Amino acid sequence: MARLAPLLLATLILIAIPATGRAGDVFTGFQIDNKSQYIGYLGVRTPLLQISESTKLFVQVMTAGLGYSSKINGQILDSNVQFIVPSLGISHTIGGWTLSALAGPQLRRIEEQRFNTTASIDHQAGAYGQLEAMYWHEKGSFHAIASYADLDDFFWSRLRGKVLAYQPDKGCCKTYVGWDIAAMGNADFKAVQTGPLVEVPIGNVFLLAKGGYQNSSSFHSGAYGGFEIYFPF
Repeated sequence: MARLAPLLLATLILIAIPATGRAGDVFTGFQIDNKSQYIGYLGVRTPLLQISESTKLFVQVMTAGLGYSSKINGQILDSNVQFIVPSLGISHTIGGWTLSALAGPQLRRIEEQRFNTTASIDHQAGAYGQLEAMYWHEKGSFHAIASYADLDDFFWSRLRGKVLAYQPDKGCCKTYVGWDIAAMGNADFKAVQTGPLVEVPIGNVFLLAKGGYQNSSSFHSGAYGGFEIYFPF
């Protein structure tokens, strides 16, 4: 994975350079819960080919790092994962809705604690797929997203709605409030999260803070919090 980092950085820089007729998105965020489990990510999405007025191909590169804990025979074991997902996607716009799908390889490094021995380190490669439905209006938006990674047969999904709560007469800053509902898991682990969020756009940069309640098969009830940053270019 360390050898892949320079390649990823170069790819992110290259696809983030604006070209004539191109417009992309940069998104990043971080989330942590009361068990110190966390995830941080950075991604870039940019158009590749305009098929028609409402349909286009795009490329996306996302990298992430996460840490989580498992309770096995009463002992808590920590794991750390870093992964890269370069992918190709297609999107189609219908009115205020944008529907998209993407797929690509997932390259992953995972380090897991073991009972009374040194941690194991493994490098893995698998497949990743994602579906999205996005509705946007200046007074609010709705976003549904679902993904699947075959390395662990892991599903992740989220529903998010936002409405305009404050509109200043002039100057900064509009404020959106909303709600998240997320579910994830596989045969060995399941979790749900839900809670409020607040988003404030400053120029072309959208800042979002979120938090709420979570329940998992590992630790049952808990809390989480985090932030997201998004901007188009």
